[in-house]
Amino acid sequence: MNITLTVPEAAATPDTIQFKLVLEGNFQGEFEKVLPTSFRTFQQISWIYHKLKKTFPIIVLPPLPDQPISSLIDDQDYVERKRLQIERFFDKIMGRSELIEDADFIHFLSADMSPTEVGPSNTGVLSFLRFNRAIKPKTDRSFKSFKPSEIIEVDDQDVFHKHQIYILLQESYYGFIAESLNQLIQTREGLGDTMTHMGDLIIETTQSKYRLGQGLKLESRESQRNLDRKMQMMGLLMDELGFVFTRQGKEESMKFVDVMIEYKNSLDPLKVIFNSRTVKLMDYVDQLKFRNKKRDRSDKLKLRLGINHPEVRQVVAEEIEASEELERNRKEFDEYQDKVKKEIKVFEKQKSRDLKKSIKDYVDLSLRYENIKLQNLEKTLQDMQQPVVKVPFNYSISPSQSVFESSSSSVASSSKNARQQKKKRQQQHQFQHHSSKKQLKSSASLPTTRNTDSNPENNSNTDAVASSSATRDDASKISMSASYDDRLSVKNWMAE
Repeated sequence: MNITLTVPEAAATPDTIQFKLVLEGNFQGEFEKVLPTSFRTFQQISWIYHKLKKTFPIIVLPPLPDQPISSLIDDQDYVERKRLQIERFFDKIMGRSELIEDADFIHFLSADMSPTEVGPSNTGVLSFLRFNRAIKPKTDRSFKSFKPSEIIEVDDQDVFHKHQIYILLQESYYGFIAESLNQLIQTREGLGDTMTHMGDLIIETTQSKYRLGQGLKLESRESQRNLDRKMQMMGLLMDELGFVFTRQGKEESMKFVDVMIEYKNSLDPLKVIFNSRTVKLMDYVDQLKFRNKKRDRSDKLKLRLGINHPEVRQVVAEEIEASEELERNRKEFDEYQDKVKKEIKVFEKQKSRDLKKSIKDYVDLSLRYENIKLQNLEKTLQDMQQPVVKVPFNYSISPSQSVFESSSSSVASSSKNARQQKKKRQQQHQFQHHSSKKQLKSSASLPTTRNTDSNPENNSNTDAVASSSATRDDASKISMSASYDDRLSVKNWMAE
């Protein structure tokens, strides 16, 4: 029967998580009752798990994921992680025809499934107490040891003993991989947090009042702006890399760490099947001993009383009955042993397929995130290496001074003597400014608007900046940063 079941969506409810189940394939026979699309809560999925576990005690069922934690169901990443776990759970179930053809499973996917049909809850009334959180000993987590003293022809005890050792090694191996990956993810998330903090500190430096040099030259201002721009790019890069590291750890937990934990937990039902086979072997050996005792007694009575004696006949009848019971036990043991061998092959085949897929997903995930990191680094480096276009530095003036802008520009275009007198006055202001030994208090983070203050020291500082700007401009233009007194003198000269 070619039917697939996927879990494309999951949504959090006030107390649990609800999953969308989509069936695709050829629905025939009893499967005509199922719904192509159904919504089931985690408690309803727990119900079908325990039903199948009770109906098929000799089949290795995939482990049921842990019950959702109510305090985390509002987290979108947590809901997505549970969705992937449930999807892998049903993917393993759909691979077994005996499971999907079960009446309880068909009822689970039909419209007859009631919201009240839920599985047993792991939490109790006093579950919040510390002594209830202790891990109770579980006999299913260990193998039952038995070495028969009798010679059993159909017993492959050595082979099964090797399988038991192999299962124990796998259990420790998957647990070690999951623990190591969790440590790697935690270390990477710590690195991401450090890089995010580093990015915040870098951006904070651009908001401070640091200076380059003495602050006397305008070249220092341009260098400060260029440095601030590069530092902002570096800070944003650190924030982005920190976010990428965190996302990478979450996806690795969803798609690889959980798979390792699931297969580690899958070994527990495999141990149960091994133990059931051991129990059948013990019953068979006990019945063999009982039959051998009956046979020894009948042989002794035959020699002593004869074959036709009533007591001998009774003992022979008991021997025949014990032999028949022994044959039934042998057949039952053979069936269990064959089923265990079949389950081992199915488990190994399914494990090989899932591990290959999870390793491939892990490699693709790592490559994708490494490419994202490389692209961010290259883009930031390219942006930082781009040349900075220098914009001429001009003071902005108030609307009340617009009339003097037009007059000064007209004077600059019509009179050469006015320009010479202007240069002399600017040189005098510059000499006075340097003799006062006062540094220019400005940086890239401070505004460049001219302050028309009546303080003569502020005016001298402003004239010094204007003089430096005028020397870089064309000689045919007078700087717009001239002081109010200079422009007034030019206007009076024109009137004369």
